[in-house]
Amino acid sequence: MILDSSVAAHWFVQTEFSRPSEQYLGRKDLVAPELILLEVANALYKNVRSGKIDAERCMHGVRLLETTYRELVPNRILLPSAVDIALSNLHPIYDCLFVALALERREPLATADRRLAVLAEKLGVSVELVVAE
Repeated sequence: MILDSSVAAHWFVQTEFSRPSEQYLGRKDLVAPELILLEVANALYKNVRSGKIDAERCMHGVRLLETTYRELVPNRILLPSAVDIALSNLHPIYDCLFVALALERREPLATADRRLAVLAEKLGVSVELVVAE
């Protein structure tokens, strides 16, 4: 299963998406582009700056994320496909890395990003949309 940062970031910060996102924590089949480390680390950093979590929780989240995924695929491998998807659909390349990986692996994509879910489904990817409680 391809799981994007719009789900993973909620494992470490209490939000309306945290509980529905937890169903994916601990799965042994999670795969993502390496980009996920940067996206989630940046989300956690923003939550430290806003006072929602402390720096220790941020660092714990980053370390845990590195071991949560079965595989982190190098961005450079997915980039040509992601750029093609982005240009064809006017969608940000960083999101398209996840779609490219889902297409390449023929695996479902779990996301809380409705716009990304629509794009992925349009391209034939099975999507699990995570919704807030």
